[in-house]
Amino acid sequence: MILGLGNDILRDDGVGLAAARRVAELLGERADLSEAAVATVDLLQEMTGYDRVVIVDAFMDSDLPPGTTLRATPDDLPDGFGYRSFHTLPFKEMLRLGAEIEMRLPDQVVIHGMVVDDAATFGEEFTPPVAAAWERWAAAIAEEEAARL
Repeated sequence: MILGLGNDILRDDGVGLAAARRVAELLGERADLSEAAVATVDLLQEMTGYDRVVIVDAFMDSDLPPGTTLRATPDDLPDGFGYRSFHTLPFKEMLRLGAEIEMRLPDQVVIHGMVVDDAATFGEEFTPPVAAAWERWAAAIAEEEAARL
């Protein structure tokens, strides 16, 4: 499953959704697409039953330029930080909760993020560095996933 996180009306925050949609389009029937605006425990239900989930989202990082892409697994994330993105719930804590209540969660979770510039201003257009990079990013994610299928 390709899971896009974000909000289409908050400028760069929509890049995860746009990229996830493109990845799903490129993979066709080989992958399901799901979308969410917030990372709450509801995502556990979305991920249930899949062997692999690919999360695509925007990230804020003052040390990296907008348009920079990142790839991680939950094990790569520091415990104190978790995976919060802009979406409220530390991701590692959510996965621990799912395991504790014995949900059938994916064996593999991959997180693809793009550093963004503006995820708080209302608007549907990406900032220039994100607009210039997101389609290549989506194609690279689709290529990686296609090689696994």
